[in-house]
Amino acid sequence: MHILFSKLLIGVVSIFILMLPTVFAKTISEEVGTVIVGLKTPITVVEEAQAINYMDSGSVELGDAKAKVVSCIEKFSFRKKSIKVDLRCYIVMDDKAPGMMEYVAILIGNEELTKNFDEGKSILPPRNGLSHWYGHFEFKTSSEKYSWINDQIYLGKGIEMRGPNSSKGGIARYKLYKLEN
Repeated sequence: MHILFSKLLIGVVSIFILMLPTVFAKTISEEVGTVIVGLKTPITVVEEAQAINYMDSGSVELGDAKAKVVSCIEKFSFRKKSIKVDLRCYIVMDDKAPGMMEYVAILIGNEELTKNFDEGKSILPPRNGLSHWYGHFEFKTSSEKYSWINDQIYLGKGIEMRGPNSSKGGIARYKLYKLEN
């Protein structure tokens, strides 16, 4: 009985492993928009492994949907080799409907990242101390016109970051991608 079960389990796992590359090979990404969030205040460390930040400006362009970023709260969790970012923003769509933007990302950087951020230098992954900056965005709105944004998760690729000490102003700029199977 145990031998039969073992053979069956090996067969099922083998089929799964053979099908896995086909499933991932069919995933397609399409660039569909941008998000810009203004960074005006320094990051506040609240305990050794966590920090928070507040933002109050920015924009969202997602296909024909446009929104203004009104306010955000950001939580950082410092890990051994990475930083997890959890961002929640109140947004207003161009048809005046309220909405929320949620973002979770992982950043992998080094000491150069902190130095460049504090000095307000442009950080352009994978250079300037930041090797990895990807996450996912979700949007929620009561807008009838833009209700379609509620039904999708978007891949966010960080393309530029400047700390608030920059003479150009601090920003986090992302490209958004829609994933399709």
